[in-house]
Amino acid sequence: DGAAQIAEALKVNTTLTVLLLGDNAIGDVGVKHFADMLKVNRTLTKLAVDNNQIGENGVVDIAEA
Repeated sequence: DGAAQIAEALKVNTTLTVLLLGDNAIGDVGVKHFADMLKVNRTLTKLAVDNNQIGENGVVDIAEA
């Protein structure tokens, strides 16, 4: 899925600091990939995932990242 591919690439990112992904129909599964990425990516300072289909589980995953 697209979220998984983007998140995987961002694990080695050393340039991108802001990623705006609002209004992309990302759900809990997709946002879990981004949460996992945030655990290793120290360059990204802003990840916007507003207006997606993220439920309580997805919010918890991001909060714990």
